[in-house]
Amino acid sequence: MSKPLTAAQIQELKTLLEQRKAEIEARLHDVRDGQTRAEHAREIIQTRGSVERQHSSDREVDLALSDMGEVELTLVEAALARIEAGVYGLCDECVCHIPFERLKLEPPTQHCVACKSRWERQAGVVPDSNM
Repeated sequence: MSKPLTAAQIQELKTLLEQRKAEIEARLHDVRDGQTRAEHAREIIQTRGSVERQHSSDREVDLALSDMGEVELTLVEAALARIEAGVYGLCDECVCHIPFERLKLEPPTQHCVACKSRWERQAGVVPDSNM
């Protein structure tokens, strides 16, 4: 059974999350030239929409990168909100304490290894070893 996080561990993880948030925001700013996702998508479609097939592929990659950044940013912001709410480091499923080492590797995580593994097996992400 894992122990609750110490105040120093929480601060270390909060710093990691804040750094990651700044990195994601900077990357999104660079990809979008400071525009919102909608503005960026509109510009890509308007400026490159009628050109050759390669631009269509480039547009899809550009928008996918932007979307992935948004998802990651949402996860990081949710983790920071859990810190503020005093529930960071607790598994959303079983409410056990998530080990510090796991949180250092994946600070936005919301699940312990057991619950995440069970979800992955149920979702078919990884094969069930009982088969």
